[in-house]
Amino acid sequence: MTPHDLARELERIYGEDLKAAVLYGSAVGRDYSRKYSDYNVFCVLSEATPALLSKSNRVVRKWVKQGNPAPHFFDARHIEQSLDVFPMEFLDMLDRHETLIGRDPLAGITVDLKNLRHQCESELKGKIIHMRSFYAANCDSPKAVARMMVESFPTFMAAMRGTLRLLGKKPPADARAVAELIGDRLDINPAVFYDVIEIRRGASMMPRGDDALAMFERYLTELAALTSFVDTMNVE
Repeated sequence: MTPHDLARELERIYGEDLKAAVLYGSAVGRDYSRKYSDYNVFCVLSEATPALLSKSNRVVRKWVKQGNPAPHFFDARHIEQSLDVFPMEFLDMLDRHETLIGRDPLAGITVDLKNLRHQCESELKGKIIHMRSFYAANCDSPKAVARMMVESFPTFMAAMRGTLRLLGKKPPADARAVAELIGDRLDINPAVFYDVIEIRRGASMMPRGDDALAMFERYLTELAALTSFVDTMNVE
């Protein structure tokens, strides 16, 4: 089942109650990885009630069984009321989305940059805390550390895009160009991010043994520098 198939099934199930179905993220960008990327879909319903949600149970279970994340469901009011807590996600969706059914629900949205800075800081610090814990528990398995590092990258790429927006720069569509611009504007060496991007694109092999652990140390060092920068940003 493709994202378009899913959208048509949801349209058949919901009729006029389905206001929009949207594909977003790397699947509509240049960084899609067959191995690491998902098909992310969200739907806008007239009302996201349990009664309506349950109607799509069969098709959502089929979609998830194929390895895809379950679609997110909103109503239009929920989107408006969520822009302050998920500014990073909505701005990224605005940059990389395709409306499969209905009218574009992201047209015209605006985000307060103060909320964006807070979320970038929160995402960076939260993910780094998680990675440190994971490393403490799994550093005897370089393969697991390397995989965790590569799988964590979309969160940090989203934070880098958000940081560029806070600096008044429109994030490039290409992940490597984003990392390069971050390196140009901040005191950060983006080389380790280039390495992760190449792995995700299937152009490089996953590091092994001591190489994996050394790469993780470089990764964590540069991410800590990015986090410190965002922490001290003064956004009016």
